[in-house]
Amino acid sequence: MREGKYLLYIGIAPPKDRLVRRGAPTPVKSRLWRNHLRGTVRSSTLRLSLAALLEQELELEFWRDARNRVRMDRHHEDKLSEWIAKHAGISVAHHDVPWSLEETLIRNGPPLPLNLSMSEHPFKSTLSDMRRALARV
Repeated sequence: MREGKYLLYIGIAPPKDRLVRRGAPTPVKSRLWRNHLRGTVRSSTLRLSLAALLEQELELEFWRDARNRVRMDRHHEDKLSEWIAKHAGISVAHHDVPWSLEETLIRNGPPLPLNLSMSEHPFKSTLSDMRRALARV
């Protein structure tokens, strides 16, 4: 906890299989904006987790596409984006090998209840179940 706020999720850019050329613009800011802050539940596991947790509070509605992926219409995506803008704090840090730092923090750092990959957090199974239940009949 810092200044009354808790760290709930950690993410990286670029993914492990994509290196950034020296001098190239950092993908962090564009990924934050495009995927997490204004994206869709299909393009961001963070958004999908938040949507599952906030389904009733924000009156979010879901459907599944032909490939059985969870989707929301733009109106509901915008409601989620507004909630994120109002309630989320974001910090960015540079690291030469971000994926190794991410794994170390998820496995050995503070509890990160919204990270599902590599996590042993006790909330992992509950959140996974909530996500799977979206738009199920």
